[in-house]
Amino acid sequence: MANTTALTEEDVCQRIRDSILEQRIAPGTKLTEESLCGIFGVSRTTIRRVFLLLSKDNIIRLERNKGATIAAPTVEEAHQVFEARRATEKALLRRATERVQPQDIARLRAHLEEEQTALNEADLAAWIRLSGEFHIKLAHIARNEPMCTFLQQLVFQSSLIISQYGTAGAPSSCKGGEHERLVDALEHQDAETAQTIMAEHLRGIESQLSFETEESGQDLHAIFAAAS
Repeated sequence: MANTTALTEEDVCQRIRDSILEQRIAPGTKLTEESLCGIFGVSRTTIRRVFLLLSKDNIIRLERNKGATIAAPTVEEAHQVFEARRATEKALLRRATERVQPQDIARLRAHLEEEQTALNEADLAAWIRLSGEFHIKLAHIARNEPMCTFLQQLVFQSSLIISQYGTAGAPSSCKGGEHERLVDALEHQDAETAQTIMAEHLRGIESQLSFETEESGQDLHAIFAAAS
């Protein structure tokens, strides 16, 4: 069903990003202009701009005569993404521990409460999304926008990797206890401990993945209706 309120291209991008963060849309899913125009109630021009924006973040892939598909990282690409995340988040944490303010810690702890609420309410999709967003919020404390933008792209790619290679029914994602330990280390401006926790945390997520793929068909109307 089309939306009654006009959506901007950024609104549509955010719906798709949320669906990826919540791991509700599978890598390799084909996106057509016609179907997305009907789902979001926007023009083909808007959808084409959305495709271009998301392709720059490596969220979707555009191929001549094939159209747009949700990116499906290879095994090699998956390992490279986690390697890049370990290096990037290590550097960001070093800067964050030097720049963190009490209000930053307060915002992170409020976010942890949201994660716990989602978990208590068995809202798995929201919990997965919030877990990914935690890393982005943490990165922003470093106050280096180019690095934060790069990490955000890596987080989206990680969600695709987890969706593609994670065990069905038991998603590999962030554990709340590790997030709390990271905030504690940050509050004490203990960069070494924070970096150690983060490295173990990311390796733990990667180690839970099974690098085999399964093809699956998906109902785009149902996926993006949930994202709204």
